[in-house]
Amino acid sequence: MIKKNEKRVLLIEPSDWEFYKNAKVKEVVPNSASLTLATIAAVILRDGHDVQVMDLGNFVNPSTALREKLETYKPDVIGVTSSTPLFYKAAEIAELAKSINNNILAIIGGPHVSGYPKESLERSRFDIGVIGEGDNTIVDVLSGIGLKKIRGIVYKDERGKIITNEKRPLIENLDELPLPAWHLFDVSKSIVPMFVARNSPVGWLESSRGCVYGCVYCTKSIFQRVFRTKSVERVIAEIEHLKKFGFKEFHVADDCFTMDMERAEKICDEMIKRKMNMPWVALTGIRVDRVNENLLRKMKMAGCYRLFFGLESGNQEILKRIKKNINLEQVRKAVKMASDAGIEAWGSFMIGLPGETEKTMQDTIDFAKSLDLDMAKVTITIPLPATELYNEYVNKGLMLNEDWSKFNMYTPARELYKHENLEWDVIEKYYKKFYREFYFRPRYLWHRLVNDIKNGMLLEHIKIMMKTSW
Repeated sequence: MIKKNEKRVLLIEPSDWEFYKNAKVKEVVPNSASLTLATIAAVILRDGHDVQVMDLGNFVNPSTALREKLETYKPDVIGVTSSTPLFYKAAEIAELAKSINNNILAIIGGPHVSGYPKESLERSRFDIGVIGEGDNTIVDVLSGIGLKKIRGIVYKDERGKIITNEKRPLIENLDELPLPAWHLFDVSKSIVPMFVARNSPVGWLESSRGCVYGCVYCTKSIFQRVFRTKSVERVIAEIEHLKKFGFKEFHVADDCFTMDMERAEKICDEMIKRKMNMPWVALTGIRVDRVNENLLRKMKMAGCYRLFFGLESGNQEILKRIKKNINLEQVRKAVKMASDAGIEAWGSFMIGLPGETEKTMQDTIDFAKSLDLDMAKVTITIPLPATELYNEYVNKGLMLNEDWSKFNMYTPARELYKHENLEWDVIEKYYKKFYREFYFRPRYLWHRLVNDIKNGMLLEHIKIMMKTSW
């Protein structure tokens, strides 16, 4: 029974499956419950409203499933989260909702609208865009206090004019947020391929927000260049919360989990003390200058079996150009420390970065091969909207395409921009060259064979190798 002033809210995440059709290894695409929806749903529930969540990636026919949900649940409000490549999918959701009930209040949040608030409403039927963190903003919108008074939104007034309100301050105390509403999800569907996770279902853990660094390819449109943390006690409570709802493993969603190394150690100490016995992965990347031997050893003891290092380039001048603020010796040291601690070290690289030449791309390949990495991934650089790199390329007249749906890691970069130094045939040659040279070394193949037998992953990796286009 819906109470007076209580609203029905449907939170929606667009499906991104079609963007993986050009992925080199489709078999490793994960499917996990949305931390964003769980987090926003929790504050809406706390404020006394009725909430349901819908991840359209879980449906064979997302549009049909969404129409059925809209017609049966009859929400007063829909909230859609969207990155840049999913914006047009989000716009389609708003269009469908309005076609069923034009009085539905349609809200969009996420990194794209935070970077391009006015344009996002101009190109869609959304009524409101949430700029930055949405936790407190969505509560204000649902309260009915009047849009003019709500900080951190862009909205259409009664005449259709787009109004941008003043900025909302970041949340100071993240511990005040309620625990994510995992009970709204079918946790059994959070199945991640064994290549990515050893145990399913897999959940997401947020222990901090933000990153203080200024890499030119990264957007800071939501959390800005500010690092805020949850207390050790709160982080442990979130892990226990994940276990309560049946998750068997968690992946850390933080931009920079080890930014405060002392705090990261304390979290690990508490997990060890409580014998939590829950495996986990630092999936979203760890900076090589924010680890040490003691921290990595404790991470291993606390259940971390794999971490990703954001390495980007094997050429020091390119690292300087992209403002990564690390050096190659730090990379070598960090990878070795992780290996010595017994943690799998995966490295992510980029080619086609600004200033690249054939030599610098070969430097990256050679450097990757020199490291004791368990896995390596390379992507061709995409200047994502609302980043320093994108703005630089716009100013230089290098951007070719403003179709936001194409700004994903699997659209051929040649469709998006012109590289300042190189032809696309050359960049694409080195992209393929990276994978072939890294993975088909006798030393690496032997290392992979031994580890796969030990971890029971041999058949899984053979299957992936056979289905990958090299």
